[in-house]
Amino acid sequence: MKFITSIIFGLSAAAFSADDVKVSDWRVELLGEKGIGSSVEELQKSLTAVPGATNELDNALEMLASQDFDEREAGRKKLMSGGENALKWLLEIEPSEDPELRRRVLNVIEELGLVFRKDREVAVEHALKSLLAEGLDGRGKSADTGGMFFEWFGEGDEDLNEDYRQFRFENSSKRSGKVKGTRLIFGGKAGQDGDQRLILESKTWPGEIEFGARFRVSVILGGEDVSPGAWHMGITIGRIRTLFHPGMQGGSFRFERIDNHRHLSGTKGVGFEPLGDSRQRMSIDVTKMLDGHVRLDVLLEKLGGGGRTFQSSITVDAEEIGDLSEVSLDRSGRSGGKAYFRDFMINLKH
Repeated sequence: MKFITSIIFGLSAAAFSADDVKVSDWRVELLGEKGIGSSVEELQKSLTAVPGATNELDNALEMLASQDFDEREAGRKKLMSGGENALKWLLEIEPSEDPELRRRVLNVIEELGLVFRKDREVAVEHALKSLLAEGLDGRGKSADTGGMFFEWFGEGDEDLNEDYRQFRFENSSKRSGKVKGTRLIFGGKAGQDGDQRLILESKTWPGEIEFGARFRVSVILGGEDVSPGAWHMGITIGRIRTLFHPGMQGGSFRFERIDNHRHLSGTKGVGFEPLGDSRQRMSIDVTKMLDGHVRLDVLLEKLGGGGRTFQSSITVDAEEIGDLSEVSLDRSGRSGGKAYFRDFMINLKH
């Protein structure tokens, strides 16, 4: 991972006060939760504790791009041996213009992510680097916070009404929603058939009409094994929801329209039973293609216990998905178990 050493030493050690950045800047809030102050001196000190990339990682990436299978495999093994440092580096480098190399890099990221990726640590490192890179003159002039958004649900709210921080809360189910202990919790059991949705709009962050032509959304999530099949949970991009049914034997995943609930794919088994609080990570790569279609690539990872994975993709036309202006965390369906979410991230530079 390449340090921004020249930027760091070019800055003065003057303090960044709360007035220098918007109140909604998650980076300052998250660092505050970690006990890291917002002066350049404190940011620099915290960043020096983060390990950087080495020439070996650059060499390994070159090997991964080789036309020779043995050389590619040697490069893959070198990246895998780099562990968490290699993972962080791969997550931050610019994606290759070569689609085949991009695919190989994503495969390595997925393998490493099962063991090493800790989204909160990635967010902390991004906060340190991007705040330092902006400098005194650039602070607060852009809403995009360096191309990454992270919500760790650190501000408790026992009764979600219409808003939570930068999100909008919609609830047609008459069931509870709250934030407690760094988790978003959508209640189950009593209520009616309907949705609980925590929605982030692109006009709020990053302050644009849409999120962009290519971005990644991820969250750690899980649900109680109560009334399997009667309810589901997941992430919605525009008008398309990616969902699974907690507790279903062998898992149960599909794509559907959020407005009319029309299934856009068959219901598929995932090879494991998604359960519990924070036992899965769902990641969605969103790509707007040149012909106007939009592709969603979903990775569902079982955290711990062998780290099993499920992948699925769908390509739809722009009219099907609508504007890429909303992303939401959802629980939907009839009475059932609670749904849990934590460490929600959007990366515009993925």
